[in-house]
Amino acid sequence: MAMLPAIEDRRAFRALDTKPIPSEVLLRLVEAAQTAPSAMNNQPWRFITVTEAKQLATLKETLSPGNYWAKKAPALVAVVTNNQWGMTLGERHYAPFELGMATMAYQIQAVAEGLHVHPIAGFNADEAKKVLAIPAEETLMILLVLGYPGDTTGLNEKHLASETSLRIRLPIERIHAFDSWNDTIKPEPKMA
Repeated sequence: MAMLPAIEDRRAFRALDTKPIPSEVLLRLVEAAQTAPSAMNNQPWRFITVTEAKQLATLKETLSPGNYWAKKAPALVAVVTNNQWGMTLGERHYAPFELGMATMAYQIQAVAEGLHVHPIAGFNADEAKKVLAIPAEETLMILLVLGYPGDTTGLNEKHLASETSLRIRLPIERIHAFDSWNDTIKPEPKMA
């Protein structure tokens, strides 16, 4: 059996249309996230969908310069968690893991709805939390940039190339082993 197209086709595209996304579509994305597995059914994720023009413009002011392309998006979604909301076993906090699963379900549904969805970390989280009135103790993990596919006009050369380049992933044997750890799955050291 082949992978589901919505999983295989998911990619962090940047070419967005400004066309508004219907509320019922935005709610279906959250419903998809709501189905994610959660230890003890804690559901330690919260999504704040921003579409109101003034609020959206203010939130976009928190974006880093490299995310200039996201200013065309008709919606930004704040993805929030807190380790206290999820299960903890020893030093293992499950909230971020569960948030990731919910966010992936959200993204798969977005692709199935014909949307581009691009998670970003390039924003001033403290300022974005102020804009959205998120309490200081909560973690604004990422923003999801949402929009229908648009033209590539306005993308810089690097981002233009990434829109059509091959999607490169590590080979399976670099990320998976059967039965026990082996050094072929050990990540390469990060460059400084």
